[in-house]
Amino acid sequence: MGERYTLTILDPIAGLTEEQKQLILGAGASAQAELAKRDFWHFLDFVKILEPQPGRGTIPFERWPHLSEVCNILEDKKLLVWLKSRQTGASWMLAAYGLWMAMYKEGSVVLLLSQGEDEAKKLLAKCRFIYENVDPDMRAPLGTDSRQELYFPETGSSINALPSTEKAGRSSTASLVIMDEADFHEHLDSNYAAVKPTIDDVGGQLVLVSTSNAMRMNTLFKSTYKESPYNGFTRVFYGWNVRPDRDNAWYEARRAEYADKSLFEKEYPANDEEALAPPRTIAAFDHDVLKLMQQDVREPIMHLPVGTITANIYQDFHPGKRYAAASDTARGTGQDYAITVILDAGTGYVVADIQSNLIPPDQLAVASMTLLSRYYNPIWSIEDNDAGVLTIASAQAARYPSLFYRDNEKPGWHTDERNRWLLWGELIEAVNSRLITVPSEDGLSQFYSVIRNPDKDGRIEAASGAHDDYPMALGIAWQMRRYAKPMGRSPTKAVDDSWGNIMRRSSLSRSRW
Repeated sequence: MGERYTLTILDPIAGLTEEQKQLILGAGASAQAELAKRDFWHFLDFVKILEPQPGRGTIPFERWPHLSEVCNILEDKKLLVWLKSRQTGASWMLAAYGLWMAMYKEGSVVLLLSQGEDEAKKLLAKCRFIYENVDPDMRAPLGTDSRQELYFPETGSSINALPSTEKAGRSSTASLVIMDEADFHEHLDSNYAAVKPTIDDVGGQLVLVSTSNAMRMNTLFKSTYKESPYNGFTRVFYGWNVRPDRDNAWYEARRAEYADKSLFEKEYPANDEEALAPPRTIAAFDHDVLKLMQQDVREPIMHLPVGTITANIYQDFHPGKRYAAASDTARGTGQDYAITVILDAGTGYVVADIQSNLIPPDQLAVASMTLLSRYYNPIWSIEDNDAGVLTIASAQAARYPSLFYRDNEKPGWHTDERNRWLLWGELIEAVNSRLITVPSEDGLSQFYSVIRNPDKDGRIEAASGAHDDYPMALGIAWQMRRYAKPMGRSPTKAVDDSWGNIMRRSSLSRSRW
């Protein structure tokens, strides 16, 4: 064995006079304070917050790991949309950020926009509480101190708190705009339209932060979050479990306090899908079942080039299996999605799909037929909406051998009020009974947004601003499974060839079902 060494810790100020010690310690404290003025994350070391009863009262701000991530974003990015669970530190942290900027950054204008007047006053009160409880040496002199404004004459900076009225934010040039609980702002659209150009002009920051409003699905906040990062925003989500002091026992105990479990899930979501989904009271699919179905989500085993896009293969072709396919079409303009799914009619497993909101209807036909050839050209039904007519025409021109025809000899699936209830009713029953498996994460996420619209006598459709293209395609494929026949020993040869070449080597007979 080697020698054992003892590490001796030397006190760097041992042996000094008391006066010398105080000079050194004071210099250290001064350096820390100066660093806090320059760096917001270090400033949080000096921040105290109020945790109301039955909480702990005045306590040091707790720098949880997810808040460190937000600090990095605030340091580097101008646009942030923050979807969250309640009580995860957002309001206090952003109040501290606004105060830090006003105290230490010359000429800063911080604008706090809240849901209403009371909420605006409360958010400014948090700024004031932090100011009053920070070390005196770190306080910038305070000039104006009102319920609407804090003004710091040394920096010429101010914090202004406003309710979200129709005219709020107009004619304002701000360095930082924080829209707290933005998803609940009645006038968020007009406020955003007012402040966003000024933010762009002066290079300021805009932070949209909120829990999810369970009663409003089509909001600017939700669309901004969903469209990030393509709209220039950085998005973050932090659920109930980001706090180190919360575990499953805490979650269940807190949940038991709520009579309305749907409201609880909006206030304390575990993921952004849960946060953005419609409330259970109007949801068409059982959200508990959808959560279980998340376990079956997986990456495709193959990305197959099909025309101008790629298809996803989750299970490859197996001889003797029965397959059924369906397409819900779109115009390819970046709005609704064009979807083609192939369903194992025996197991209910989605073996392959195409998902694109940019592919035109005629190209969807080419891409779909290339994919379908891999599964020996199963029965294929196309919804005959406006875009679907073009997809059907392209499939007919290529003489796809197993195109679905209705009783009246018309091609494709036609949705009317009678069979709409049939399609959705049977799909809902199949999903809620775990008879269908959806491996696509993007596809499964759309099921959360399908509602029984109370404003339309319970009509089943996507919530406003959401999509139901994938469930619709799968619903048609579920109807087609009754027509599915066992497929051959191997897929059509040369699946990567153009459809025209494939068809020249395939049967040209048209199947009517």
